[in-house]
Amino acid sequence: MIWLRVMALNEPYAHRRQEPERDDAKLPVYSILVPLFRETAVLPQLIAALGSIHYPTEKLDIKLIIEEKDLAMRQAIAAIKFPRHFQILVVPSGRPQTKPRALNYALNFARGSLVTIYDAEDIPEPMQLRMAVKAFADLPKSIACLQAELGFYNPNENWLTRQFTIEYAVLFKLILPGLAADFLPLPLGGTSNHFRKDVLQAVGGWDPHNVTEDADLGFRLARLGYHTSTLDSTTYEEANTALRNWLQQRARWFKGFLQTWLVHMRRPLALIEEVGVAGFMTLQASVLGVVISAALYPLFLASTVYHIASAAFQKDAMTFAFASLAEAFYIGLFMLGLTVMIYSGAVALKRKGIIGWWLALASMPVYWLLASFAAWIAIWQFAFNPFHWNKTRHGLSRFVLRPKTNTPISRAEP
Repeated sequence: MIWLRVMALNEPYAHRRQEPERDDAKLPVYSILVPLFRETAVLPQLIAALGSIHYPTEKLDIKLIIEEKDLAMRQAIAAIKFPRHFQILVVPSGRPQTKPRALNYALNFARGSLVTIYDAEDIPEPMQLRMAVKAFADLPKSIACLQAELGFYNPNENWLTRQFTIEYAVLFKLILPGLAADFLPLPLGGTSNHFRKDVLQAVGGWDPHNVTEDADLGFRLARLGYHTSTLDSTTYEEANTALRNWLQQRARWFKGFLQTWLVHMRRPLALIEEVGVAGFMTLQASVLGVVISAALYPLFLASTVYHIASAAFQKDAMTFAFASLAEAFYIGLFMLGLTVMIYSGAVALKRKGIIGWWLALASMPVYWLLASFAAWIAIWQFAFNPFHWNKTRHGLSRFVLRPKTNTPISRAEP
């Protein structure tokens, strides 16, 4: 993980805003898949966000995907009169009941040559589809996917949202652009990834059993000879404000990373042949490394603090300088990791135009303790309930975002 961040920090960064396609005649039919499960709280915000997309409605194909057993969602949807470019798809009951299974079902009905996914709380920039159309037209056919940036409309609501914002900033402003620049596999985000539909169908869509189907699909695309690039357009989401909700979400992500790693490591030599040594190492760092480092972090932290403290109480200067070269190397490596992680956070925040979050950056090691707890929950669930989807609750923030102006307002305001 240190290697991955150092590599990304060394990549030259330029804020290159993709020009949108302004000629309506050149716009293809675009399908938007929106999986919904128990999302009545954010349904008005979602409809407003989708209605603010700047794209001809006759070329928009919006699929709202709901589960057969989700009666509350079906009732809420039935009470709304949708425009003609909206279609409600009810996914038949079955196992596993997961987001990727719902997406695979909806993909059969998608009319567009380009497809994107938005989550229930997403508010994409109005020109994002036009930007993706222009980017795909300018890029080679081997670019099968464009990953837009995910950001939060409530980044400064509390300490947890600030930490979540730093984490997303590192991923979308540092790591993913760095990987894309070197044509390395990208662990996709679960939303705002734009696909060429023919390629998406050719690679088999999403793995319905994987609870981070996005990360798995990113590596599967790379193994089959396709590349993913990034799109400099932001989709705003709600940063998790409640600790328990955050833990459940993070545990699902960690569990899905374990699934993804095991699937792609069934034949390691074949993986190296398909994505190269650098791509192989990217899988280790961005998937397995995230889980293992989180799980073992408290042990390494406690060991480091113990050795430094015990050395500080020694009278012998040589002993104070650490008992052995090996011990000094291990502690130095641990401290280097902390430094690189925090520095990466500062660089990524600066790229987002956020400065002055020194307390949030300094307290990142505390946030990693929470991630460790989530990692052990994930390991337990992976052993005993591997395909269970921990549902993330939305609509908990005090704020919502006005779709047309991208300005956060209090949820209590009209």
